[in-house]
Amino acid sequence: MSDTTVVIKTIGRSTLKAAISSAKREGFKTLVISDGVNTSAPGANKFVKLGKKWGYYGGMAANVGAALVETEYITFLDDDDEFVPGAGDIIRQKIKERPEVDVWVGGVRFVKPINLFNEKTKETYLQSRDLAMNSTLGITVGNVAMPTYKTYIFSRLPFTDTVKEEDKELTDFLHIQACSLAGCTIDWFGGPIYLVRPGTATVNGRGS
Repeated sequence: MSDTTVVIKTIGRSTLKAAISSAKREGFKTLVISDGVNTSAPGANKFVKLGKKWGYYGGMAANVGAALVETEYITFLDDDDEFVPGAGDIIRQKIKERPEVDVWVGGVRFVKPINLFNEKTKETYLQSRDLAMNSTLGITVGNVAMPTYKTYIFSRLPFTDTVKEEDKELTDFLHIQACSLAGCTIDWFGGPIYLVRPGTATVNGRGS
């Protein structure tokens, strides 16, 4: 039995089925939260429909999922993303190696190369399909994606629903910042865990 639940936040995309399949393939339990849309989630272990759309890139939907999770660990997935094959083994190994850690943050793989550019000069300084967080560069560089947490964290550090409109794409970053400020132990490691499909091929210095 898996000790990690994947909360998949859906707005009804057709790629939800692939997201669920990838989570089950990696040995995770699946809990799908519908963010105010009329959809179904065949194959999921649990499925919950919210009565309204919360938005904010699924932050509040993630909170609902965290409140319902019964496993010790929790991670998240958007309905248009998938786990890279082998991600489950990587996460389980990281937990085994450092059980004292509260949050594990891995890398992401994009379906096509993306440009990382300097917001001030607009000059591209990296083009790659894979991005991994580097804690020495700070937590607003790269792409946080959806980390794996000890579930208890969400009883005191839920995602916020009060982010500024211009920061709505940075919900995950802001939550990691809150965890860091609260003294949580964070393990930053390289290697892609998630396959993501950005709407644009350009990623700025903040990673949005």
